[in-house]
Amino acid sequence: MDAAKLRIARDKLTRVFRYLEALNQHRNPAKRQLREQPWSLRLRDLPEHASIQLGGAKSLKTNNGSGEDSELGGSNYVLKAQRPRLTRPPEPPEEIAAWLEDGWDDPSSAFAVRPALEESEISAAPTIVSFTDDAARTASLERWKLLRDEWAKTEKPARAAMKIFESLYALYGRIDREAERVELVLGDGILSWRRADGGIYHPILLQRLQLQFDASVPEFTLSEAGHPVSCTLRCSNR
Repeated sequence: MDAAKLRIARDKLTRVFRYLEALNQHRNPAKRQLREQPWSLRLRDLPEHASIQLGGAKSLKTNNGSGEDSELGGSNYVLKAQRPRLTRPPEPPEEIAAWLEDGWDDPSSAFAVRPALEESEISAAPTIVSFTDDAARTASLERWKLLRDEWAKTEKPARAAMKIFESLYALYGRIDREAERVELVLGDGILSWRRADGGIYHPILLQRLQLQFDASVPEFTLSEAGHPVSCTLRCSNR
């Protein structure tokens, strides 16, 4: 093939590839905002709990406060999340159980006590009873409150860890179903750019991850994958 025909053939191939690239960008526009991704998890928002272990891939670094970069842990995983063991709150004494508002068994919120209840007896008109009318009842509440506060202190991070575990469980199933359409990556270095055609707020340093599940623990492990990310400004949708 002479040089002229070779140049024409290359021009045609170039136009074909440019068309395919434009078509792909039209059908699968790059995500510009992190919130547009179908799933995301900020490592800095992880709860402090024994079931959550933040490692660090060897290529990741963090500033130690002295102006020098140091390796993140040196472990061969980014994140490990075991299923935490949840516990029930201490049961309230019988004399105060009816006075508690719904939600007293939620460690993330304070419990509330009804200030008064309506009591009635057979052949008698209902009477309004105040919670503070009985000193023994108030003392019982204070004793139970100490037990509940201690339980809530340890249970709150455990339930936050359970939400992480459940989120990874759902993600694991999605990746299994849509392996050809989604990929999981670790992002760093936020690009924040206001533009007339739409702003950008998205990580620009991406490392592809693999999500593994050990049912015997059970435990999820996020670690670096051996192949690079297949996209630039997309971290979950191809």
